[in-house]
Amino acid sequence: MGEIRVGTASWTDETLLASGWYPPEVRHHPEKRLRYYAEHFDTVEVDSTFYALPRREVVAKWAERTPAGFLFHVKAFSAFTGHGLEAATLPKDLRSLLPKTEGHLAQREIPQEVLEEAWNRFFAAITPLREAGKLGYLHFGLPPWTEPKPRSFRYLEHLAERTQGYWVA
Repeated sequence: MGEIRVGTASWTDETLLASGWYPPEVRHHPEKRLRYYAEHFDTVEVDSTFYALPRREVVAKWAERTPAGFLFHVKAFSAFTGHGLEAATLPKDLRSLLPKTEGHLAQREIPQEVLEEAWNRFFAAITPLREAGKLGYLHFGLPPWTEPKPRSFRYLEHLAERTQGYWVA
C-alpha cells in the first residue's frame, strides 16, 4: 500500500492563521509557526512560490525547521504555468528586462531570457529542500483557459523536459 500523508495548502494561509489553530505564542512568529505545523503534519504545499520566486536562504530555513521525513510540495512560479506574472514580484535585475516594470504581464509578454533565468533561480532556490530529502512534487497549476490542443501538449512536453528528475503534479 502507498504512503498517505496529511497536510494543508500552506502553513501561512490567512484562514489558518485566523482559525485559532496556532497557539498565540506561535501565531506571529514564522519560525515557531513552521515548527509547530511540522509537529502536527508531515507535509505541506508551498503556495508563495506561485506568486514570487523563492529565495534560497528562506527555503534553507524551511528545511532546517522541519523534522526528517517532512515534505514540501512546491507550487511552480506563475510564469511557468501560463498565468504570466506581476512585474513587481521579480527581482530588480530581471524586472529591468521586462517590456514594462509595473502591473501584470501575460505569458507572451515575458522575454525568453527572463523565463530562462527565472527557471535557473527557481531550481537553485529549492535545492536545499532537495538536498535535505524534503522536496515532494512541483505543482504546476495550469490556468483555466488551458485547452487540449497541440500548443498545450507541446507546453506539457516542455515541462516534462524542464523538470526531469523531479516529481511533478
